[in-house]
Amino acid sequence: MAPGSPSRGGTGDMAEAAAGVGRFKSNYAVERKIEPFYKGGKVQLDQTGQHLFCVCGTRVNILDVASGAVLRSLEQEDQEDITAFDLSPDDKVLVTASRALLLAQWAWREGSVTRLWKAIHTAPVATMAFDPTSTLLATGGCDGAVRVWDVMQSYGTHHFRGSPGVVHLVAFHPDPTRLLLFSSATDTSVRVWSLQERLCLAVLTAHYSAITSLTFSADGHTMLSSGRDKICVVWDLRSLQATRTVPVFESVEAAVLLPEEPAPELGVKSTGLHFLTAGDQGALRVWEAASGRCVHAQQRLPGPGRELTHCALARAASLLLSVTADHNLLLYDARSLRLQKQFAGYSEEVLDVRFLGPEDSHVVVASNSPCLKVFDLQTSACQILHGHTDIVLALDVFRKGRLFASCAKDQSIRVWRMNKAGEVACVAQGSGHTHSVGTICCSRLKETFLVTGSQDCTVKLWPLPEVLLSKGTGPEGGPVLLQAQATQRCHNKDINSVAVAPNDKLLATGSQDRTAKLWALPQCQLLGTFSGHRRGLWCVQFSPMDQVLATASADGTIKLWALQDFSCLKTFEGHDASVLKVAFVSRGTQLLSSGSDGLLKLWTIKNNECVRTLDAHEDKVWGLHCSRLDDRALTGASDSRVVLWKDVTEAEQAEEQAKREEQVVKQQELDNLLHEKRYLRALGLAISLDRPHTVLTVIQAIRRDPESCEKLETTVLQLRRDQKEALLRFCVTWNTNSRHCHEAQAVLGVLLRHEAPDELLAYDGVRASLEGLLPYTERHFQRLSRTLQAATFLDFLWHNMKLPTLPAAL
Repeated sequence: MAPGSPSRGGTGDMAEAAAGVGRFKSNYAVERKIEPFYKGGKVQLDQTGQHLFCVCGTRVNILDVASGAVLRSLEQEDQEDITAFDLSPDDKVLVTASRALLLAQWAWREGSVTRLWKAIHTAPVATMAFDPTSTLLATGGCDGAVRVWDVMQSYGTHHFRGSPGVVHLVAFHPDPTRLLLFSSATDTSVRVWSLQERLCLAVLTAHYSAITSLTFSADGHTMLSSGRDKICVVWDLRSLQATRTVPVFESVEAAVLLPEEPAPELGVKSTGLHFLTAGDQGALRVWEAASGRCVHAQQRLPGPGRELTHCALARAASLLLSVTADHNLLLYDARSLRLQKQFAGYSEEVLDVRFLGPEDSHVVVASNSPCLKVFDLQTSACQILHGHTDIVLALDVFRKGRLFASCAKDQSIRVWRMNKAGEVACVAQGSGHTHSVGTICCSRLKETFLVTGSQDCTVKLWPLPEVLLSKGTGPEGGPVLLQAQATQRCHNKDINSVAVAPNDKLLATGSQDRTAKLWALPQCQLLGTFSGHRRGLWCVQFSPMDQVLATASADGTIKLWALQDFSCLKTFEGHDASVLKVAFVSRGTQLLSSGSDGLLKLWTIKNNECVRTLDAHEDKVWGLHCSRLDDRALTGASDSRVVLWKDVTEAEQAEEQAKREEQVVKQQELDNLLHEKRYLRALGLAISLDRPHTVLTVIQAIRRDPESCEKLETTVLQLRRDQKEALLRFCVTWNTNSRHCHEAQAVLGVLLRHEAPDELLAYDGVRASLEGLLPYTERHFQRLSRTLQAATFLDFLWHNMKLPTLPAAL
């Protein structure tokens, strides 16, 4: 089989693809974006567990828990970062505080601000909390002050001072009749404020570092405080004394008191006080307060970024929310801690993206994290895949779409399988490289092997064992260990890209040493070197149809090379910075490239033309992948965005054709109306076509009529106001030409004689129209004056001429 033979996909796949790609593409449009919606800070569920509120810079995003879609994004008028927010217990009112020291009260379901007022704090608000009745709001500021506001009556009720440093925690007593407010600042103590007596009742000291959460029992008699000093303290609120200190052996970011009812799956067998902690060990743990024992602990997953930064309980919905340090949001069933939903709040820098599934129904994203994220494009559901212990650098997918591979900085590779339900599990892993594995490529014909390239300048060939190719979800007893069949030192610098030919017999490598090389598989024998780029290569790709290799380089160019003689066939220049990825589309007749300037470019190979430049990213576009049917593309960039593009060439061509047909029909209708002297309809139709010359033709036809003045007046005055505005704009264009100025002046005359000045001044764009009309009108009148003077002089000459007397006829 020839190196470039069209063997990718089966004959069925090719037949399907041929229907969609038998022509050049001209444009892609953004079909969907997967964007960051949470960048750290507070996260809150409503009481029903249907909506999730989280901070993302200057906005508070509201997510629909069922679908994972952002329903609403709320941003204050000052467009400053949100420093704190809270949702009232009745789920009706949301209050946000910005760095500009403004508080906004929202009717969040409508997305409108109902009230905006100054916080009066001298530094940004760090925390806020509603009381159980949803009428009082407490705010704690970086200035050490605590203020209480009546959100119903719209005024400040209390101002408490005495806390040293930043007040980072405020909470009301669950019994509204007690009128107690609790606050914690940087002095590691809890202050109890009486709203009735307007003073500090007590200062509770038991912690030795920052207190991270305060939570209360349902009866209001007990309070639990957690801190980064690795202890949780149980307080009796009747005596305001600590009753028990529980060492939890981790820095706790949040603690939640569980309902006092048995929960066997959590190890809660009695009705005593139990609480759950979330901290830097990255696992939720359940503790019995009376004995201080840990009765249940989640399995801790390896790798960085798993530390838990937040935890909250929605009692009515029986849901528990936890947040990890790398901005993943996890929803659990509160009674069993079974994972219900996962959301990826912020991907930081997206390094690679791929379509997954036989129908490209999912996408897998590798970001600046050891975790992979798999999104269902239909439901927006997200799965977070754990396995690697350092940042995942590259991905690739096998031909059928269910099996894919990843490589990472931890010097390992992993193979993952997605089952028919869309669930993904790791089925194989391998290690052997001595540095980061930066690129990976799967075999094209069959699911038989992988090729990896590393910073250790070597390429390894990994055959897949037969057990992985069975129809089961994966081997029992954990992932299969992969062994490298061949290792070859290929370049003198980092290998940035590897590509396998469509027939699985050739391998191309691209390196930072400015060269690409061609190798024979499976022995990895060198066949030749492609030299010509001025800087390192970021990507190499085989054409699916021809014996051609495409290379993308940091010198801003893309080159096409012949596989037979290793000569450069074409060079594409257009990117202003490094070209990071390149892919063949339209059955190998076009290229799609992405660069570090954040742009995508579509090229036609035959004429070296850049057909379209697409702009949807703000930073380096590291990931680029095209769908199996060649009708969609996927990009991921350093701006944390994943963009799904749709080929809209056919739709645009069909729209253009429909427009042309409509223009022909309207032109024919216009000719018929002019022939029948139905001037009003003809003029209205010509204006709707938005063609000044066509409207001019209609005006000229009216003026050729024997009763032109009356007909022009009647026709123009019967037009709608928007049609008159358009006619006035057209008059500006006609008035610039001495041949057409008479029609423009005739229309102007009608409007000036019959429209009141106030009405004319109310026309849209009348000021610009007058500025365009005045200088040319003055010029036309000057020309007419000169002509009139010349005509008067001729008349004078004619009357004063004395003809000599003719001699009498002989």
